[in-house]
Amino acid sequence: MNGFPPADQILAGLSQALIVVDAEHLITRVNPSGEALLGTSAKNLVGRRVDQVLHFSDPRLDAALIERDISLTARGVMISGDDRRLGIVDFDIHPLASDTDWRLISLSPMPQDGPILESENDDSSNLAIRAPDILSHEIKNPLAAIRGAAQLLDRQLDETQKPLTQMITAEVERVVNLLNRMQTLSSNQPAQTKPVNIHTLIDRARRSTEAATGQAVKIKDKFDPSLPDALIDPDAMMQVLTNVLANAVDATRHLPNPEIRIITRYSFGASLSAQGENAAIRLPIQIMVCDNGPGVPAELEREIFSPFVSTKKEGQGLGLALVKKLMRDMNGRIRYDRENQYEMSRFTLFLPVAPKN
Repeated sequence: MNGFPPADQILAGLSQALIVVDAEHLITRVNPSGEALLGTSAKNLVGRRVDQVLHFSDPRLDAALIERDISLTARGVMISGDDRRLGIVDFDIHPLASDTDWRLISLSPMPQDGPILESENDDSSNLAIRAPDILSHEIKNPLAAIRGAAQLLDRQLDETQKPLTQMITAEVERVVNLLNRMQTLSSNQPAQTKPVNIHTLIDRARRSTEAATGQAVKIKDKFDPSLPDALIDPDAMMQVLTNVLANAVDATRHLPNPEIRIITRYSFGASLSAQGENAAIRLPIQIMVCDNGPGVPAELEREIFSPFVSTKKEGQGLGLALVKKLMRDMNGRIRYDRENQYEMSRFTLFLPVAPKN
């Protein structure tokens, strides 16, 4: 026989369960291995919401089922369906290349005599990698020494030099808070949001970024002075801003005339529907960080917020993934695009307004 076998025959011959999900999170196709794993026919599965069919002991994986733009892989996780355990599987979900509103889920059962990576009585926090705990412990000790040295030095400086030691102390405290946050990211704790003047945080992040470059980069701003307070977690937002600004600095580092701008504005357009909420949350506060660097390669544009995707040779691809996570924890969103009119890359942060008392 010449040529390739039909697609249905290829899908039927695969050992891993494959599930195709559309833009409304509905199952549109299941291969025979998927029917066998789930214990029911494709006829009974097609048209159902995928998050009503599949359930994980880790809530982060449950959330991934209804994230349209996520690419995620998890190894050795317990899965259940229709109130019964289905076993331990390797799980993968990613958008289809031909239409990113559609997603493909792959479930590969592990042998029953294989290693036990999870038990029914495990707390979901036990799935978290313990490396951040060890790393935090090792980093906090030298940070305490740096903070103590800065405080001692502060006593010996005149008033014109003290802002530098105060910046060191503030940045050490921010890193400690970041380490604490890294240790609790896996526990899905809600963000500690409160009303914050976003321009104060932007100014802090800008001064910190400029100081880190030895004043080699000057960041211009164009603020909307009438902007209301945003409902955000200030430590998380500071981390978002410093990450995005650091990316802009890296993108323009070797340009003869680097240009970085921060623009704030109020827009009525953006909103999101939070899970479990009937009313959409409006996101009218916008922060745009623009730079005249080369931009993100076209083939990576849809993946830049995924873990381990980076445009830097030495990058590990965790910065923007963390930014996306922090923004979503605060009911915000982030978007990347290219401003062709001014030939600038642009990251736009969308934030909710703090309610009036």
